[in-house]
Amino acid sequence: MKQHTQMKTSASYFLMLALLLATVFGCKKEKINPVSFADDINTSVRAKAQEPLELKPQMTGTATAYEWLEDGKVVGTQSSYIFTKQDRGDYELTFKATNKAGTTTLTYKIKVVGKYADGILLVSNTNANGNAADISYLDEKEKLTPNVFSLENNGTKLPLNTMSAFRYSNQLYITSSGTPNVQVVDDETLKLANIEISNSSVRSITYFATTDGKTGYVVGGTGSRRGLYAVDLTAKTIAGTLLTGTASAALIPIKTYNNAYLTPVLKKLVSVKDGVLQTLFTYPENIAGIVKTSNKQVWMGISKGSSANAKMVRLNENLEVQETIDLPSELLLNQNGEMISADGINEFIYWQETETGEIYRFNATTKKTELFAYPSKNDGAGFLTAWKVHPRTGELYVIDAKSTSDSLPSDLLIYSLDKKLRKKIANVGYQVKDVVFPK
Repeated sequence: MKQHTQMKTSASYFLMLALLLATVFGCKKEKINPVSFADDINTSVRAKAQEPLELKPQMTGTATAYEWLEDGKVVGTQSSYIFTKQDRGDYELTFKATNKAGTTTLTYKIKVVGKYADGILLVSNTNANGNAADISYLDEKEKLTPNVFSLENNGTKLPLNTMSAFRYSNQLYITSSGTPNVQVVDDETLKLANIEISNSSVRSITYFATTDGKTGYVVGGTGSRRGLYAVDLTAKTIAGTLLTGTASAALIPIKTYNNAYLTPVLKKLVSVKDGVLQTLFTYPENIAGIVKTSNKQVWMGISKGSSANAKMVRLNENLEVQETIDLPSELLLNQNGEMISADGINEFIYWQETETGEIYRFNATTKKTELFAYPSKNDGAGFLTAWKVHPRTGELYVIDAKSTSDSLPSDLLIYSLDKKLRKKIANVGYQVKDVVFPK
């Protein structure tokens, strides 16, 4: 009997010990870690106004609650958030993921840009009816939307004979020989600003440039009266007399460099700064233009003379001559019509020989010149009105207006660096005169 009692007591002891251990181990809590985010999450985001952007950060771990905050206010409580803004600007959005271990925070800095900030603008000289002008838009996927200027301005169109668009800060200054001569629009939304400038006594206004957004110059007039005319953007006036020393200035865009305006005047290259004109160079032949390539190199083109080849002249940052390269003897590089173009990120300079329609390329590193494209012979082009280099890709964008007739729509030809026609986009506007790339 005693032995039976002892066995019963031992069994009860082991049973109690087992229950105690089960209780101890059963009460041991599983360790929970805070939510963590992937290291490669891009928190500096660019978005377009009026277009939804989904933010869905990749997380490790399980959260029990989420919060999206803007300016301290909760705007969402899910693991993702659709961000949309009507106005461009800089915004900050904070995401919080919470579980029993605590709260983990992720902050997005979002730059909202206008709907036309990342594409290409194609500025027409006229329209199908020959009574106004407009702008077409080529987005990042090269989808074309015509007449976006009038779309964004309640049907208001640009004046007939619109010629060019010059970007300064966040604005485009659009010039026309029609009225008004200069209009200012937002470069990302294309909304008109309350700045319109005209001078009925200055004919054939083509190009504009400014270095401060307060004053500037237009190329206006014809023949010996063509030159630089001062513009006061505050008073909204264009001077009625040309700047002394600029008579017979080249019919090409004004170059701005180190807060000065540079333009060829026949055989001279002149600089205008603070209203003071200075002649930098005088050559036996006309100066065709001036461009900037990579490594802060500045190059000046000199037309062919009766006994001398056309030339490319390299200048340093102080606009001092460093070297002169003769071009092949058959090239003319005339001053008006064969505008030279470069993109500032590589070594190539382009121009058209209007006598043949050929486009040539000069390599500022190797100093070699080559035939780059022959649009009229090989690609069905009729009459080229503009050619510019894309500053991000280095590709050459060429406008084929087909003829001098205003009634035919222009085509866009895109040439890659390997000299091949990569793409042709039809009907991008009428007599397109300028191509504006994103900043």
